Amino acid sequence: MTMIHYLPAANRSTHRPSSGGWLHRLSSHVSAAYASWRRARMLRALEALPPETLKDIGWPTTDNNRISLIRK
Repeated sequence: MTMIHYLPAANRSTHRPSSGGWLHRLSSHVSAAYASWRRARMLRALEALPPETLKDIGWPTTDNNRISLIRK
């Protein structure tokens, strides 16, 4: 059985704070930081591979301008 209780009109608050606004922003910030960390870890792993393997998978090996664009 469900019971519903109503507050009298005099006690109702017109201001309702956002229940999850700050929590959503915090979780977005944490997930962005985690994604950045995972991306950096992946790039370190790729850059640690031998040049022959990098060439086989199509990774740029000598063009420093392209690598700096990828790291941004």
